[in-house]
Formats: sequence, structure tokens, C-alpha cells
Amino acid sequence: MARPAFAEPCSPVREAASLSLPAFESAAELVTPPQGVRLRGIVVLFPGSDVADLDGAIEGVNGTIISRPMLQVANRLACAGIASFRFNKRYVTGPTTVDRAKFDALNGADFAADGRAAVAFVKARAELQKVPLGLVGWSEGTTVAMAVAATNPLVRALVLMAPVVDTPAQVAQAQYQRIGKPYLARYASSQGLDAKAIARADAGPGGDLAHIFVRMFRGFRPGERVNPLLDRNADGRITFAEADLIIRSWYADGPNSGLGMASTARALKGVRDAFSATTAQILMLQGLNDSMIDSSAAQRFARQPDARKRVKLVTYAGLGHSLGAAISPQNDKLLPVAQKPLDDMATWLDEALSR
Repeated sequence: MARPAFAEPCSPVREAASLSLPAFESAAELVTPPQGVRLRGIVVLFPGSDVADLDGAIEGVNGTIISRPMLQVANRLACAGIASFRFNKRYVTGPTTVDRAKFDALNGADFAADGRAAVAFVKARAELQKVPLGLVGWSEGTTVAMAVAATNPLVRALVLMAPVVDTPAQVAQAQYQRIGKPYLARYASSQGLDAKAIARADAGPGGDLAHIFVRMFRGFRPGERVNPLLDRNADGRITFAEADLIIRSWYADGPNSGLGMASTARALKGVRDAFSATTAQILMLQGLNDSMIDSSAAQRFARQPDARKRVKLVTYAGLGHSLGAAISPQNDKLLPVAQKPLDDMATWLDEALSR
């Protein structure tokens, strides 16, 4: 029997809310289907890493917001009859505003605790108590979703957008070799970069992550042509032979390393390690041009015998980490989510939550 067509486009019903977290009131929003569209389920949304408001807003050049993945998900699911709840991360008050000192003291366990508080909030509402429950996470938010599902047997379905399958430390440690170095190598001569080459890379078309590594090579004090911490022989030029070992040491797995929240001491488990703790059905959506995460990790995991029983993986050529358009992993700019992943998510959730 064919399922009824989704009511799209539509005008979701929006309700501002406040989620009480430790020493912080988080601005939140409950989005429900428009009148005439049957309520099929409720999902809680978890955005990506670092500072993230309820929309998961991504800041681009000159402080402009270039995408709002969580808002897109909420709107599309409402048209499919699925309500959603999303909230600012603890100590975040807007797309780019945060109490940095307090936020940087948080660990993955804190985000999981906040996720459980969000689930309790929606299930305390009379109209949602008997509605099937799902979770949607993006990037780091996939580790939060897995951790929350592990302690709540009511979670029937998990949607993992750009899932952190390996440990967060492994994901972060691979990014220089996968993205930073190949992008910088476009501008290098004799396996090295001087200040002019770094400036060209900085002005080049690389994506968000590629430019993070460009800034790592750049001088950061007045008069510095290149980063002196990488230019060990002080000749005004950084070779990869100099940089590779130093950057590797910065990303050593420890609570005080450059890994920060991705360190094993602070992060939640990746999907592979967290998988056995939940029995929920799982949909993984993975762009093949993802800059932040190697897309092959999700592909390997989905082929494992235990995963095949309840994991569905959908991959997308030409899409990046945000499931938006990206011409290559090095040029992934975290653009708005493409329509196809949103439609696939809505279709799958409609079925998974009704089982």
C-alpha cells in the first residue's frame, strides 16, 4: 500500500520554548506539522561541533550565515508530519555568540546530558507522550544522538548526517593529511610554502576546513611572514617535512592537545563503538565529498554483518559535510542541505517511526 504524499511545501507551526540546562536557560523551538497533516512522530535534533545554536548555523566570510542545517531539517520533517525539537547548545545564545570560557570547559558527557534533558522536555508534553520518538544528529551531533539513544529504549529511529563512525580523535587526526595538506600542496613549490604561497592559498577556493589549515601555516603576529612554530629553521618557508611531524604532535590524543573536544578524554564514543548500546533503526546520510569525515568510514561500517541488520546507508555524490553541494572534499564550504537528503530522511523516518 502506497503511503500518502507528504504535504510540501507547507507552513510549520512554531512554538518558542526554553530548555533548562545546568546554570543555563537554552532558547529552543518546537516545530509541528501544519493543520491537516497528521502527527507521525517527534524527533530531537543535535547540531555539529563547537558553537552551535538551535539552527546549527554555519558562519561564512565576513560573519554571514551561509547555512542552517538543523532549521532545514525541522522544516522538511514538519511537512512530512514529524515534529521536531531543537535547542541552543549550553552557553550558546546565538549563531556565533557564546560564553567561551564556560563552553570550552564542557565535555561530550555534558552534551549527552543536555540531550537527555531535551528528550524529557518533549516527552513531558501531553500531546507528545505517546508519539514515536526519534533522534537526528549531524557530525558531532551523531555521537550525542547515539549516547542519548543508549539510555532511552523509547528511541525507535536514529538519523545520522555525516556520522562520526570512528573515534572523534581518529576523525580529527586524519583531517590534515586528507584535506589540509592536499589543499596547501596546490600552492607549494618544492614541497614547501613561503608567505606569498600561503596568501594565495588563503585567497583560494578551498572550503572551511582547508582554510583552517591555511591559517595554521600563516604568521600570527605583526611582522611574521609564516608561522614560526612550523618554520623550525626560520628561513621564511615552511616545508611539509617540517610541518607534518609538528602538526601530528599537536593532534596527539590528550585532553590538553589540539584535539580539544575530540580527544578521547572529552569526547563521546563514535558510532561504531556506541552501536551495540542501542537497538534503534539507523539511517546514515553521507556525502562523498565530505571534508570533515572520510566517507569510506560509513561505507565500511554499513557492510559489517551486525550493522546490516538495522543500518541503512545512503551516499551522495557531489555533496559535502553539511550534505550541501561540494565539488571536492578540499572545496567543501558547508552549504545548505540539498533537497534529496532531506526527502530521504523524511521518507525513512515516516516508515521507521511507524513500525
